[in-house]
Amino acid sequence: TCGLFVILRGSINHLLRIEWLDIDLIPIFLIYLIAKDQNFKAGCLAFFMGILTDILAPCQLGLFTFAYSAILLGINHCRRFLDLNNIKTSILLVAFFLLAKWSFLLIIMRFFPIRQFISLIPFILVFVSILITSLITPFLFYFLNLLRGKESQEHAQKGALAV
Repeated sequence: TCGLFVILRGSINHLLRIEWLDIDLIPIFLIYLIAKDQNFKAGCLAFFMGILTDILAPCQLGLFTFAYSAILLGINHCRRFLDLNNIKTSILLVAFFLLAKWSFLLIIMRFFPIRQFISLIPFILVFVSILITSLITPFLFYFLNLLRGKESQEHAQKGALAV
């Protein structure tokens, strides 16, 4: 699902005429997986979505892969101090993730000659994108919890039928 979103994100933004808005749902999925104690799945998702983003974005290969993986590693390390089942904490972590991602990308763009590939984005647009993505978080968490509940019920029914 995330891979499809990464592939279609540019087309969706163009269709809605919001090319300036960078709504990144990958951090929401990553924080959700960490909150549900799925660290390995979150790490794999961060790595592969970073690779997919690197392939589809006109930038240095490995930039997003490193950014997603490093930020996720930091958040995973700090999780013992945070209540990730609290929706406010999750919203703040998604905002922090996106802020860290953009800070990292802007620092890299400053020191390496890749400005020709990624145009500089005004801070206000980054802030608006982070705000909108963070506000989407509770709805996506609710939807993912519903899917997870249905999956658990189906698994329990299959187990009961097997016995």
